[in-house]
Amino acid sequence: MNDKLAAVRGAHEALRFLNDAYRTRLVRPGRTTEHPITVGRLLADDGQSPRLVIAGLLHDALEDTGAKPGELCEKFGGEITRLVAALTEDRSISQYRARKAALRGQILDAGPDAATISLADKLAKLQGVTSRPKKRKLEHYRLTLNEVEQRYGPSRLSVLLRAQLYRW
Repeated sequence: MNDKLAAVRGAHEALRFLNDAYRTRLVRPGRTTEHPITVGRLLADDGQSPRLVIAGLLHDALEDTGAKPGELCEKFGGEITRLVAALTEDRSISQYRARKAALRGQILDAGPDAATISLADKLAKLQGVTSRPKKRKLEHYRLTLNEVEQRYGPSRLSVLLRAQLYRW
């Protein structure tokens, strides 16, 4: 019971951090907490560990807000920070395809947990979309899915993502 209680506290702390960061330190206009919360929910519904759910909630915090890795590490620990960092694009790479290829590489190198969060991220972005996403975005999503399945095998999330991609 103590593990479950700690997990709930961790998720509540991540939500509190997320809400505060998106409200007061947003660096990418138009971003909201809706997407990261959906990612966290998908991971929880998939039966993933509390650590993955928390990392899923925070996965865009470094990109979207003024949050720094040291701050995440202090509040949530090194492993969650490592996962969030692995899911964070290198904005110094200006060309879209090169930046996305680098992101896929760092996600795959970070291991199956980062890959699982990445699948949930893409699935959350496609669910409920009513107009066709840009071709290059769909290409990145397909490449991510194929590379994750090739390295780590199919999963429930990869099957759901494949179904969403099939729509387009």
